[in-house]
This record gives sequence, C-alpha cells and structure tokens, in this order.
Amino acid sequence: MPMIAFKCPCCGRVEDQFLHPRNIHEGMTRACEGVLLSEPEIEKRQVERKIDNADGTQTIEYEEVELELAPTMSICTGTMTQCSLLEVPRYGVRNARGFEPLVVYERVGELARGQERYYVPGRNNEPTEAGMKRIELTNMAEYNRFVKTANEYETSKMRDHREMHRFYWNSRRKAMRDHVDARIRHSPLLVSLARMVRARSDRKTDMRYGKPLDAHFHSQLMEFNQGNIQDFCAEDTGWKATRAR
Repeated sequence: MPMIAFKCPCCGRVEDQFLHPRNIHEGMTRACEGVLLSEPEIEKRQVERKIDNADGTQTIEYEEVELELAPTMSICTGTMTQCSLLEVPRYGVRNARGFEPLVVYERVGELARGQERYYVPGRNNEPTEAGMKRIELTNMAEYNRFVKTANEYETSKMRDHREMHRFYWNSRRKAMRDHVDARIRHSPLLVSLARMVRARSDRKTDMRYGKPLDAHFHSQLMEFNQGNIQDFCAEDTGWKATRAR
C-alpha cells in the first residue's frame, strides 16, 4: 500500500499517510493541524539597582536591558499539499516453512478396550503398523491443525471419563447420606450439622469437576528444546544415546 507525504508551506509540518491506490489522485491536499510559533520579540526594560554608599546612604541607578520574550503558539490554518509518493514494499503470502516429516499413526476402525486412537512412533522411518493410518506433518500449519484435532478428541475422552467418575461417586455419596439420615433423623441438631457439612462438601466437589480440561497433545520434537527431549539409541547411531534434532 503506497504512503503519501504531505507538507504544509506555512509551518513546515510533514505528515505521512497510507492510502489505498484507488484513493490516490494528483494534487491531493488536506487541512494542517500543526502549530505556529511566533518570532521572538525583544523588549527593553529599565532595571533598578541600589548602591550602598560609605556614609550610609543609597544611590539608585537605572540600567536599560533587553529581554527576549517567549514565542507565542497558535494553530496553523494552512493547507498541506502532496509532496511525494513513497512505495512501501509488499510482502507476499508464502507457504509455511517445511521440515522433515513428523509421523503420527491414527488407528482406523473401532477401538478395542485400552487402545489409543493416536500413536507417535519413535522414528519417522518406522514401517506403518497394521490397522494404522500414517499421517505425515511437514510444516507448522499442518502440525497446528493436527494438534487441534487430536486435542479435541482427547479432551472429549477426558470429559466423558470425568462424567462417569462423577456419576459413580455421586451414587456412592447418596447411598451413604441416606444411611446417615436414617440414623440421625431423630436429632434436629445432627440433621442441621450434616446439612452444613454436606453443603461444604458439595461446593468442593463442584469446583473439582468444574475445572476446564485440556489434553495438551503435543510432540516433544516440536514443543521442547533439545535438552528436554528424551534420548534414544539405534543401529544407525552405533547404539549410542542421542537426541532428535
């Protein structure tokens, strides 16, 4: 997008403004919002000076001095005119920077008990296992999209598990409270005390099960620095421990 420079001939103020090419035409002007400073003025004044004499009297002398007054400020009412057209370089859209494929396996079909849908192999050159779909991520855009999808799935699993856990313990708590109510129903004091204790317990339970969930699915190679990545050893490394780069 081009940038237009405007200059006011009255106060000398220069202002740059970005404009769309279709709004640019020859002889463009705009109102100036600058400030004008007046020329400093010289004022002559007489300064009184008292001199003490030896006989105890004073002699008064007057000296004429020149004082420079502060300039006054006023709003400029001039018109700014176009003085130049500066072309700002355009930055085109380019593809995300690629890297060596990051491989993730996705299990296809129904999941058996204890199986996970996503599995990250130790090396990206390992053969694809049976029943797995091979996903190769070669840039950050693909990685971010996959992490979002995997997080949504894993967070949904965590939410379902938490609801099952909550339903189970609510059932256990209700059975226990019914048993206690049957034993203390004859004492109003114990009933009131139990009501207070249960209200506090229910608040803590609601806080526990009301926390937001996030699976934090990630790849160590993408999210951690090299010092925090778990090392590995293989035949091509001479069975020496090394870290992925």
